[in-house]
Formats: sequence, structure tokens, C-alpha cells
Amino acid sequence: MKPKDSDCYVDIWKDADFRGERLRVYGPAEYPNMLFEQGDWGDHVGSLRVGPHAFVMAFAGRDFRDGMITLGPNDEVARLDDVKFDDEMDSLRVIDSMKIFDRLLGREGAQNEPGGDAKKHGGKHRRKR
Repeated sequence: MKPKDSDCYVDIWKDADFRGERLRVYGPAEYPNMLFEQGDWGDHVGSLRVGPHAFVMAFAGRDFRDGMITLGPNDEVARLDDVKFDDEMDSLRVIDSMKIFDRLLGREGAQNEPGGDAKKHGGKHRRKR
């Protein structure tokens, strides 16, 4: 996993209360297990903090199975055991929230253009019926 220049990420810590070893996991990406260059983080996550442009789906089992928690931009969980998920995170999906909003607003191809689709439609968004 190579670092990216993006606000789509989740920071994970081995210990509760954002202590101990920390790892930044970039998205958008799917991680069916928690094996990274820095080692095996499966069942070793005590706390996490979501970046400003990310949605996170964390699963207790590998391959996106078992219990799941979802978190939005800037959410944090200081103690995973508070959400009945103590150290049991074994897979992870990191979703780019900005791309989701672009799709919902019909701006998939316009994210690099200032003003997006609003510019094409005289500043108003039109809904298809």
C-alpha cells in the first residue's frame, strides 16, 4: 500500500484512545484482510479515525464477513470495544465520499472542472424524471 495525496483514508491504532502504533490506510480501496507492509493488523485495532473524504465499512471477519460498523467523514472511535468490536476488525472498505456525492448529483465526469455540472446548466441542477 503506497501513500496517496488524498483525504480519503482511515487512521487505525493498535491501542484504544488513539495510542500505540498507528497506520494510515488509504482509499478508495478494499482490504479483505488486514495484512499490510507494516504487518498483520487483523484483530489488533483498538481505535480509529476516519479522514474528511472517506466512508468506512469495517468488518469483524475477513473477506467482509461477520459484524460490520459504518463510519462517515471525520468520525472516530476511541475504543472499539465500546461498539462491541474490540480488536476484531479483520477487513475494511474505504470509500471516497466525494465520488459518491458526485455520482448522486450526476457529476461523475465533472469533478475536475470548477463548477461541475452546474456550469453546464446555468447554475442549476436538473433532475431526470
